[in-house]
Amino acid sequence: MKKKSTWIASAAMAALLAFPSVVGAAEEEAAPQPEPPKPSQIRLETEGPFTSLQVGKWVYVFNDQEPIFHTKGGDQYGSLKDLFVLPFGPEQVPFIVVRHPKSGLMVFTDQWPKLNAEEAEKPDPQSEAYDSGRIFDTAQTKIVSKTSHHYAEQEGDEVVVYTANDFDDLQKGYHESIRTKGKLRGLILYDCCPFVVVETADDELAVFHAGEQGALKAGVIDL
Repeated sequence: MKKKSTWIASAAMAALLAFPSVVGAAEEEAAPQPEPPKPSQIRLETEGPFTSLQVGKWVYVFNDQEPIFHTKGGDQYGSLKDLFVLPFGPEQVPFIVVRHPKSGLMVFTDQWPKLNAEEAEKPDPQSEAYDSGRIFDTAQTKIVSKTSHHYAEQEGDEVVVYTANDFDDLQKGYHESIRTKGKLRGLILYDCCPFVVVETADDELAVFHAGEQGALKAGVIDL
């Protein structure tokens, strides 16, 4: 069961102090701000072994041992709306929903395994968040991923996700990956695999991915 958000400044600051490297990053990002973050700009959420912490405009995500990733830059700031976890093979992967003042509800996660491996080889590896997709406040008729390798459409009372047959040549068309009932609200990617956000008949924002015998519910988003 998902835990509700906790707006407790003291708990948030205690979490930051547990990770000196994150404190340094927070101070660096906060330097241009004339005042420390207000209590309303601090938000702490937990889901399983993961914790997300908003301090000012930025969000930091931890597992039970160390920091994993954080938002950074003009395209990733905003207010934390949810922390949710999705399965990817044997792993559990944390995602955050951040409302950007211009781009709306954005979904971020850690760099994909291949990108993380490439980053680890750099002299100064970073742990910046990866832009994984979008969620919309209202039902959509079609959502296309930023690379156009996937798209989701509303077809009658069902949502259908399509994946490119050849990522290097989109002219070769698409095949159906996921089909489930509901209203289309978002599309998320992780390691080139699609997850679709659907508003169900119970007004739940459910996340589905492809299973061996059809769409499987992978998680729930609370906004």
